[in-house]
Amino acid sequence: MNHSFHNGQRQVCAFTLGGHLFGIDVHFIQEVFRYQECTPVPLTPPLVTGLLNLRGQIVMAVDLRQRLGLTDRPDAKPPINIVVRTDDGVLSFLVDELVDIMTLSDEIHEQIPETLTETEKQFVTGCFKLNDRLLIMLDAIQVADISQCLRDALPENRSTRAGLQVVPLSS
Repeated sequence: MNHSFHNGQRQVCAFTLGGHLFGIDVHFIQEVFRYQECTPVPLTPPLVTGLLNLRGQIVMAVDLRQRLGLTDRPDAKPPINIVVRTDDGVLSFLVDELVDIMTLSDEIHEQIPETLTETEKQFVTGCFKLNDRLLIMLDAIQVADISQCLRDALPENRSTRAGLQVVPLSS
């Protein structure tokens, strides 16, 4: 989605993950803040770090490294929370470091690079060629849709996938 294109420009919240520079259209950004401890949620996939209490609103924290299939974050530095709002609700994306809010011209917009993994490509809308590096644009709606990951983590789905049949207990 190209919500923020105005006169050939787009505003992007830029951040790093594992040495890569990523961006999300600022249209989806609610706020950014330092890492806050999460309450773990049982039976969720590893990408769900837990739940945050954001001034009375319960928000799920999602590790973008896990979501994009990147290596685990080194324990040395805590992540940053980028709170994203879509039509389906609010999520906090955990990223390595916030870089900046950038205004980028559509003249430097490029197609999806072939060097990305298949996992990464499903979440990417294109990239921007900057002076010293490439900024990979993420589709906030696609990244935020973790419903399939949550369904896959349900115990009955794991039992069925493992070849076991789940038999309900009779009352």
